[in-house]
Amino acid sequence: MRALLDPLWRSAMRVAYRLRLAWWYVRRPAIHGSYVAVWHGERVLVIRNSYRRRLSFPAGGRAHGETLLEAARRELHEEVGISAPADQLAYYGELVHHNHYAEDHGHVFELRCASAPEVCVDRREVIWAEFLAPDDALARGVVGVVRLYLEGITRRAPPPPPHRTTPPRASSGDSSSAGARG
Repeated sequence: MRALLDPLWRSAMRVAYRLRLAWWYVRRPAIHGSYVAVWHGERVLVIRNSYRRRLSFPAGGRAHGETLLEAARRELHEEVGISAPADQLAYYGELVHHNHYAEDHGHVFELRCASAPEVCVDRREVIWAEFLAPDDALARGVVGVVRLYLEGITRRAPPPPPHRTTPPRASSGDSSSAGARG
């Protein structure tokens, strides 16, 4: 039964995503969300969402009352089935990607894994996940914040902001989801 419902879920998510983009096109919001770069050796985990073409990291906006770190942990678990203690997620920094839909403030967290974690996608929101070298991920196409992060890591862009041990406190009104469009 689930195999029959999955295509319907994916279709509904594509429609909802396009409606959100249309709303953002009108509103031009500044959105804040958490992204998680999961590293195993020299490779990083990238995902493909069912509703967009470009690759991303596990990411999403904050729920009401949730911190950026809590959002990162929740999205990591919801999207790829990885549970990480808060003290294992290091705050990399805020990267801002401007596009014609929104100003995406991506708060990037890093998780370094000694052994490859087991990844489990739901085949509805996330349809694929794999560890790739940064150059390979960039060549395949990634969303804006992920591109800025990977280019910074591979030194193709100006250096990113300095690492912080904790993310800044964002106002309670910026709980929109991350990743307007890559």
